[in-house]
Amino acid sequence: MNKFLKTAAVAAVASFAISGSANAALSAFGFEGGLPAPRAPDSVLYNFDVLGDLSMIDPGYNPALVAIHNTGSDGSGAQNPFSNPANTPYLSVLGGGSATITFDKLMKSISFDWGSIDTYNTLTITLADGTTHNIIGNPGGGNQTSSSNNGRYYAVWDGANAIKSVTFASSSNSFEVDALSGSAVPEPATWAMMITGFGLAGAAIRRRRNILAVA
Repeated sequence: MNKFLKTAAVAAVASFAISGSANAALSAFGFEGGLPAPRAPDSVLYNFDVLGDLSMIDPGYNPALVAIHNTGSDGSGAQNPFSNPANTPYLSVLGGGSATITFDKLMKSISFDWGSIDTYNTLTITLADGTTHNIIGNPGGGNQTSSSNNGRYYAVWDGANAIKSVTFASSSNSFEVDALSGSAVPEPATWAMMITGFGLAGAAIRRRRNILAVA
């Protein structure tokens, strides 16, 4: 089933097509043109700022088609010029290439700077249950300066179907990514601590009310 979403932000409009199962537990996705900062509560996981360092990419990629470049150095495009900080190295996936990043922890949400978006760019999000969803870049055109083609893509899933990995692929030059960010699903121990904390806070409030009532 295809779904289309248009999100307007910073006087820019971009749209993306997403395909996958109807019960994907997707709560939000979209594009914010020109915004440099990760969406709260995401924090930056990979900045791609070390040239030649592709240790975060899963094995099996073609090194001739996946690289970390200085801005515009490969002649195939540039990172999102609005990224933070601007004009830093970025991940570039050339035509026919793909790069998969599997997260150390399951992610509730992800976001990243997507530069000079094209319709031949494909983002694949794989969830914990193995479900995959393909997001096609649109409107395309590869403009390297317009906020309608450069900005921050985001996707949010619920905790039961969290994000396991992302794959960036492109059938032509190129797919530019920077500041890949995410928000991890809380560990069971974290949930237990939070619930215990809420319980203790509630007990303290009830005790205070009882003391005031007696007084």
